[in-house]
Amino acid sequence: MYVCVCHAVTDHQIREAAQGGARTLRDLRRELGVTSDCGLCASCAHKCLREANGEQCKTGKALRKAA
Repeated sequence: MYVCVCHAVTDHQIREAAQGGARTLRDLRRELGVTSDCGLCASCAHKCLREANGEQCKTGKALRKAA
């Protein structure tokens, strides 16, 4: 699915960036351009990044790591 419409960035590209070492929104902005224009994608991009990195959400439940 498209996460950043301004730069046509998909959740798949975010997962690939995470596999390549991206850990923060700043990393995604540098690599893919997300959040650099309108910024409406920030929360979704951050969620996709956390899921890709297998981090825990605020409720304490582990997010499923994307394959």
